[in-house]
Amino acid sequence: MAAEKPYTAAIVGLGRIGYSLGLDKKREQPASHTSALNDNPRIKIIAGCDTDECALKAWHEANRKAAVYTDSANLYARHRPDIIVIAVNENAHQKEAVEAIKSKPKLVILEKPVALNMDEAKYIQAVAESFGVPVLVNHERRFAEDFKTAKKYLSSIGPVQSINACLCSSLCVYNPAEENSGAYSLLHDGTHLVDAVLYFLEKDSQISGTIQKAYHEEKKGGLLSMAKSITEQKPSFTLSQLLNEPVLTGIFRDEKQNIRQFSAHYSNGLCPDITISMSGRSRFFSFEVTITGTQGRICIGNGYLKLYRRENSTLYSGFYSLAADKSVKLPKKTLFFANMIKNAVDFLDNRAPLLSTIQSGINALAVLEEIKRLFQKQ
Repeated sequence: MAAEKPYTAAIVGLGRIGYSLGLDKKREQPASHTSALNDNPRIKIIAGCDTDECALKAWHEANRKAAVYTDSANLYARHRPDIIVIAVNENAHQKEAVEAIKSKPKLVILEKPVALNMDEAKYIQAVAESFGVPVLVNHERRFAEDFKTAKKYLSSIGPVQSINACLCSSLCVYNPAEENSGAYSLLHDGTHLVDAVLYFLEKDSQISGTIQKAYHEEKKGGLLSMAKSITEQKPSFTLSQLLNEPVLTGIFRDEKQNIRQFSAHYSNGLCPDITISMSGRSRFFSFEVTITGTQGRICIGNGYLKLYRRENSTLYSGFYSLAADKSVKLPKKTLFFANMIKNAVDFLDNRAPLLSTIQSGINALAVLEEIKRLFQKQ
């Protein structure tokens, strides 16, 4: 039997997600691109790049056989890696992703979110299509064993009645002054929350596709002054296929008028009641999605997965209650990063499609941009 083909990789951005989270003893490992790539026997890291020389030095001490660069252009001039990982800050995603794509690797792995905004994201997508370079976006929950188990369990809870997704942290939800950096939770963490909801809503065939609706505003008198009409001739923004035109409630602004809390409510043919909530007022971090069906419930968050199904009630005669479903074997580890790299290798082997594409990343970004646009109007 022939030996499996090895692949080479380079990492641009050696900060937290690129390297140092792999040293966190409390996190499930691998938890960084470096540790995940090193753990996969099919991959050899040949180069790393970071403009921070201290970060570069620390990374090189742990990866002595790899070359190091402070400029990605120099890296691409000297190496032709099969895989290029882009793990820089959001404000550098467009520049570094485009340069990586132009060097024509077999695959680019791009950290979430795709970019600071839709214009940049669509430009990256256009360049990737032009050069024929596939892009995997690291929305890690699409690869996690617990989220995959939860999605499989959807068929056991009957038609979905509601989805509630909630993120709590201390980071400001939206700060207009940080538009050029993306240093606010709506973009940085909200992309995971929205992508998780889209993941549960979509069928596998929808991962790479989206329906784009172009809207513009018409000024009219009286109660119709804020009316919107659909047009394909003068598009002004793009709406997600599955989550669009939300009703925002619970908006809380701090003393600087930055958004610290909100809830966005949606309804579609798959679920009549979808709520995405975010708070930047919490003194704790939590991430949770609760899906309630007609016959059961799924609760999943960071560090836990709970599955419930209806059973004859032990509390009331003639009633059914929800009880923990102990028949399902829950995964002991999520393998979120390891599975992402495995998907990359399987894709390069022509064994599997990418499970998180640039299009699915753009779908999540479209939801975030619409919410942000509504913030700006209020």
